[in-house]
Amino acid sequence: MADVNVTSDMIGRHRAVGASNFWVEIFSVAVFASAVSVLRTGFVFGLTNNLYHLPIVAGLYNEPQYADDRFIQSLRYFASGVWLILSGVERYFDNVPLLFLVLFFLSRLLSFVGFLCCASLLGVTEQRDRVVFSLILCFVAFLDGYSYAGSGGLFINTFTHSEMANGVALLAIYFAARGRFTAAAIAVGITFFINAFFAVWLVLPLALIGIHFLLQRNMTIGELSSRVLIGLALCLPLAFAVLYGFLANPEFGRPFGIDYADFLRQYFPGHMLIDSMAPSEIVGLLAVTAIGALAFFALRQAAAELRVAYVGAILVYLIGVVVPFVTRSPFILNLHFLRSSTVIHLLAGLAIAALATKWLRRGKDATFLPTCLIVLFLSFDGWGSLAFVVAALVYALRTMESGPAPSYQRATGHLVLAATVFVAYPFAIRTDFNFNRICNEAIEEWGAVGAWARNNTPLNAMFLTPRRPGLDGSEVSTADMALDRASVFEYVSHRRVWIDHKRGGTSMWMPSYYQTWRSRLTDVDGLNSLDERLAYASRNGIGYVIDICQSPDAQSGALYRTQRLCVFSAGAGEPTARKDASSVTERSPD
Repeated sequence: MADVNVTSDMIGRHRAVGASNFWVEIFSVAVFASAVSVLRTGFVFGLTNNLYHLPIVAGLYNEPQYADDRFIQSLRYFASGVWLILSGVERYFDNVPLLFLVLFFLSRLLSFVGFLCCASLLGVTEQRDRVVFSLILCFVAFLDGYSYAGSGGLFINTFTHSEMANGVALLAIYFAARGRFTAAAIAVGITFFINAFFAVWLVLPLALIGIHFLLQRNMTIGELSSRVLIGLALCLPLAFAVLYGFLANPEFGRPFGIDYADFLRQYFPGHMLIDSMAPSEIVGLLAVTAIGALAFFALRQAAAELRVAYVGAILVYLIGVVVPFVTRSPFILNLHFLRSSTVIHLLAGLAIAALATKWLRRGKDATFLPTCLIVLFLSFDGWGSLAFVVAALVYALRTMESGPAPSYQRATGHLVLAATVFVAYPFAIRTDFNFNRICNEAIEEWGAVGAWARNNTPLNAMFLTPRRPGLDGSEVSTADMALDRASVFEYVSHRRVWIDHKRGGTSMWMPSYYQTWRSRLTDVDGLNSLDERLAYASRNGIGYVIDICQSPDAQSGALYRTQRLCVFSAGAGEPTARKDASSVTERSPD
């Protein structure tokens, strides 16, 4: 009996040590991969959706000048647990760009931990294989930026809460695939805390994994239910925090007033309406889905649960295709079902990177050269490259049993890999670096204007910002797009903004704001000259107009200017800063 106890104790210790080593190895590779991935995507502070986040961090809704600003006040009900925690944090830590960079890196780290855990179920278990797998993932083009036909954030270049959910979602799938449904339920609860509708997307994939376990007789329905309920019970405090944010909103459940799909088409239909998608987006998603399906088919001897989850992710997306034709309920459409293409991309990237890692180890097989080409073309953007990957996958699957490859094919494969690592990967890094440089220049300009406004205008000053580029049908440059996407002016200046297109998203949880947003935006988009904008500002009590500097004559009347932005007084009864050498400053071009 003593021998049995000693043996059991030794087995338990070995398992504990094995589990500990597993997480240490996963974490060490994930740190390395995250660093490479951040090098590849870069980081920019204050882009796009940071328009919603930075006022929360600064606590602008507590400042007197924003007491009647409906956009800023609506951000009190921006119900993500991340921003509930970060609300007003600038009072205690004023280096918000550094804070966002740290959170950005941790978000990427969480994603790679999730990827590596799931990859272990597909046979990627040795440390060398994990490094190769992670490097491939870092440069998969369809994981860079936003998902096709849904615009869900993947490896993007700025910090938002939604991308934090990617890694937690992968961990939820991993735990469920391992039969650890309590841990999976906790991961879903954390996902709900971060991004509620992302948690909704996980329900069907995880439910299908549970059904798979029941059909395989690996556990009873009672065991499954009890494990899930325990996990959900542990997450109740997180759920209550987010639900309170929803329910505290005085307009929660309020009728929208117009057809919600019409509003989405006016604002941004990319998360919800399939009939508004460009054909290239749909083709891209079909190609990514096909890559994932073929890769999971090739890996069919491992982790059937991940294949089941993949089917579930596709079904969630198909539900999103149908939903707008069945209901126009804002509550249902706001679940952003088409944005669940994020999960399809994540699992497809997981599968193809794991398959490529596995096949690259077979240097003498006929699949080696096609795999090298797959790795190369995965780093290129566009559905043409995706189509090549699909074709190469089909070819490789047909040659799996062909025996050893000729030596010239192996040599060619190694040359392709060398070109991938030393040419394609650096090119991808440089491309993103150049784009980020343009974005950072735009952020710097808006930051300078914001700092000037904070130091030289009254606390209650109102600003009219430039209208969206391209409204006249002209081609929009990358620099103009970056200037439009910069979202730091209000955060830096603590001064009110009259309207811009991005603020329309507030209407999703504050329907009464829609009429304000729509009427103001319609008026502003119809102003075709600086004189018209100044006259409009004067009529509406707007003290200052920020415009794109067009000519030396226009710039001569500016109170302040940067390389591309000029600030003018609209003479709307607000004190203006005196124009002199200290206020009109110009930065020379780089």
